[in-house]
Amino acid sequence: MFKLKEFYQYKRELKKDNANLQDKLLSCKFQPTNQKNSVLAKSCQAILYVKSSKNNTIVSLTNLKGRVQFIKSCGSLGFQGKKKRTTKFAVKSTLCFIIKKAQEQGHQKVFLHLNGFARARSAVLHYLNKNNLEIEGIRDLTPNPHNGCRPKKVRRV
Repeated sequence: MFKLKEFYQYKRELKKDNANLQDKLLSCKFQPTNQKNSVLAKSCQAILYVKSSKNNTIVSLTNLKGRVQFIKSCGSLGFQGKKKRTTKFAVKSTLCFIIKKAQEQGHQKVFLHLNGFARARSAVLHYLNKNNLEIEGIRDLTPNPHNGCRPKKVRRV
């Protein structure tokens, strides 16, 4: 019986301490937010993803929450064959389409996410600098292995 009273007394003290802690947290004006959205929301209006591979380049425009608004690839514009899809002209025409759509939506500032090692990366940066879209920042999303799987054996011909 005596142990039960001690338990309830301890429980009451925990509730008091918890209430005091919550009051302190609410008074200090600290509100946890999603860092990605809070940093981007201050400066830019959209995110432009560019995935460039050996065979094709895919460009998509999303809002700050990550919902895709427009997506185009060099192959969907009619460039057939991997030699044609990876040219700078194909990348420029794809970006031209996306930029026109972005300007119709009213976007002036864009955050750029690049993915891949293909030569389209430099063409994207060069072409975006010529247009009215401002680049607020560039982030490289290319996956780099840090000593994960063992590489394939070297091919001997």
